[in-house]
Amino acid sequence: MAAAPTTIRVDAWSDLACPWCYVGKARLDKAIQRLKLEAGFQDTHIIVQWHPYMIDLQTKSSGEDYLAYNRRRWGSDGWTSSLRRSAAKDELQFKDWKWWPNTLNAHRLVLLADTVGKGGEAKQELFKMTYEEGLNISDMEVLCAAADRLGLSGAREYLMSEKGKEEVIKQDRSAKSERNISSVPFFIINGSYSLSGAQDSTTFEKALQKVANM
Repeated sequence: MAAAPTTIRVDAWSDLACPWCYVGKARLDKAIQRLKLEAGFQDTHIIVQWHPYMIDLQTKSSGEDYLAYNRRRWGSDGWTSSLRRSAAKDELQFKDWKWWPNTLNAHRLVLLADTVGKGGEAKQELFKMTYEEGLNISDMEVLCAAADRLGLSGAREYLMSEKGKEEVIKQDRSAKSERNISSVPFFIINGSYSLSGAQDSTTFEKALQKVANM
């Protein structure tokens, strides 16, 4: 077997108002952890670059009540039963899901966190707040609390300004129009191998192995 590359890059598009994106991240993380234990991959650096994507641009800027949003979009929240069953296999509980957030400002916070190498941590923190802690990440105070947990200095001033808004919108449009991404999560490994949806962790692991051996 050829030696694994020293670096594997995963570009990931997801929305924080996307429960399957929460599941997809957990499964990708699990795959990366397992791969790093395999012979030949211990020294491989796997970089995951998170890109903003906003599924529903019509979501109220202050976010919407969980059930009210589901009724508006799909008539009920019945579809979430299969989601929750699937996610339970990955120890995701969705134990306190109260809001469907507008994610423009949350994506801005992820971009800020990424400048200090904490983009993935910010993603995870905001997912946890949304689906496990019953918090509304459309709210600036909630985002500031997330920034404090992450140790991001200057986050309040950044969030209260317009910084990062144009970049989020630009990347969202680019994903949809230039890359033709119509659903998330969506992943591209080393710029050549793509995966769509919250694949199981074994599928992610095999994809990473395949790209590593190309």
